[in-house]
Amino acid sequence: MISLEQHSKDRGGAAVAVVGAGIVGCATALALASEGHRVTVFDPDAPGAGTSSGNAGAIVTGSVTPTATPAVLKALPSYLLDRSSPAVLRLRHAPKALPWLLRFIRAGMPAEVNRIAAALSPLVSRSLEAHRALAALAGADGLITQEGWLKVYASEAEFAGSALDRRLMDRHGVNYRILSRKEVTDLEPNLDPALCAIGFHQPESGFVRFPQGLAQAYLDAAVRRGARHLRQKVRGAARRSGGVTVHAEGGAKDFDRLVICAGAWSAPLARTLGDRVSLDTERGYHIGFGPGTASLMRGPVVFPALSMVLTPMHDGIRLVSGDELAGLNAPPDYRRIRALIPRAHRALPALREAAPATEWMGFRPSTPDSLPVIGPSAHGGEVIYAFGHGHLGLTLAAITARMVADTIAGRPAAFDPAPYLAARF
Repeated sequence: MISLEQHSKDRGGAAVAVVGAGIVGCATALALASEGHRVTVFDPDAPGAGTSSGNAGAIVTGSVTPTATPAVLKALPSYLLDRSSPAVLRLRHAPKALPWLLRFIRAGMPAEVNRIAAALSPLVSRSLEAHRALAALAGADGLITQEGWLKVYASEAEFAGSALDRRLMDRHGVNYRILSRKEVTDLEPNLDPALCAIGFHQPESGFVRFPQGLAQAYLDAAVRRGARHLRQKVRGAARRSGGVTVHAEGGAKDFDRLVICAGAWSAPLARTLGDRVSLDTERGYHIGFGPGTASLMRGPVVFPALSMVLTPMHDGIRLVSGDELAGLNAPPDYRRIRALIPRAHRALPALREAAPATEWMGFRPSTPDSLPVIGPSAHGGEVIYAFGHGHLGLTLAAITARMVADTIAGRPAAFDPAPYLAARF
């Protein structure tokens, strides 16, 4: 058995293993290290190098609509039959995905949609404030701005499709503005005005042009407070008297607490610790157009009818799309994201001058009810879960970190944590 280093023993606080150095793991490491805990982060990759590096950069404080809705359920057959659809279920993965899909269908029932929205609201509404607090600790305030979250619609008929979103937002006090065509093009003058008849703007949402940079800043700040990042893969974990033993590539190490933030790879670890969670992988794709394009837009813009987001990241405009249920091992299929390039050119005509520079695919760890798994294991508080954030990994990273820190400190929760527990499965 390999013991922890002496510097960890001398610092006080709990010895905490954090598995995963995505944005959730890095935020959690900083939140815990700032409270004096002895944190060891396990991940063979660089901070934020995986799924956290490929998103649209938004901290969406009004994202209370779950992925499963009655309208989405109605479209489910096309996921199997239309291979060009931005959302697709690969047939080979369908048998394995069936239990998840059955729960997803239940989650799309109207009463469940209302319940899930009520559980998402306290998370997303606190998300930007929680990030700002962590960014202040990390000296990374400049990485988070507030351009808001803008959706554009080409017609009244398209806009009518967002009625459920607006009802849920009204119910939960989300601040938004409905914009005229001129107001949209004043915000984003390079968009095609024909696609911008109506805008839907959430001004209180944040924006991170370099999400991997934010993850790195959080982990660097944790390291300055005594945390360690071991570039090792965790192969398993086991409870022991008074704590947990983590079995990593470098050997077995004992900790007081274990926090699993391993994204799409979290479910097998949870299973070894006695918790079965319903988790699948919504694979997302993006195409980058190179750093010379970043100035073409002010902030992220969603085109619901075109099934895409265009967003100005640190390395240029990024075209983000795709929900693909295909598991962790199938090779990427870039055909659907490439097919959206003409739509991107239509939406942002100046983009025609820039050739696609990069392609990317990542694994969103998604639960069927769109709620993350946050909180202690049903079998003991020495194991804490922090995964399953789906499309909201960046948005919910900091508030998740705060909840984990509160759990370890024994502080009362600011809101009911029951909807996020693994025991719900």
